[in-house]
Amino acid sequence: MSLREKILKNGLYSSLLLGINNQTKTTLHDMSHMVNSSRDEIVHACMYSLLQNSEFAGRFRERGLEPGYVRGILENILDEMFKGDFGEEHTVRIARLTFDLIRIGIPPRMLIMLMFILSQEIVRHSHLNSNQVKAIIQACGWLLSNMMKSYFTIDEEVFANSLGITSGSYDRLLKLTAEKIYRNIDKELA
Repeated sequence: MSLREKILKNGLYSSLLLGINNQTKTTLHDMSHMVNSSRDEIVHACMYSLLQNSEFAGRFRERGLEPGYVRGILENILDEMFKGDFGEEHTVRIARLTFDLIRIGIPPRMLIMLMFILSQEIVRHSHLNSNQVKAIIQACGWLLSNMMKSYFTIDEEVFANSLGITSGSYDRLLKLTAEKIYRNIDKELA
């Protein structure tokens, strides 16, 4: 399966699993101007949270990322959350955005935290009803699912190119390692 096919398959699967439909898309698109009116406050609050964390701040500094670059990432994610159609090209844009984040050294855990901080600030700075909050959760879930697929795709490529391990072998190694850790978890975490 090609890279594009893997990415598109995950985008479709995520939409179906999360129940993203025309109503979800309409709700998000209708909210876009409300969120845009609070955009500066949302992005500022996110940047403040991120830069208060020594790991995030250190990562941005060591990569030479200026605050304007980080702000651009957050604004880009906001645009994708509220203006995208959750279709093929939207899915590909999210993959490209994520590959850029991987390229500059943003690990998956940081990305997950970034997405939740962003969602939290959107909800905090907007007066939303339950349908709007649900749509934000769906969009955040869809974005995260597609972003994580990009990370997993990179992992598979690294293992395939470096060690000659196929995705099936990688999955089996992952399961075996998880099983070993699970059996020893009490000893490991005590």
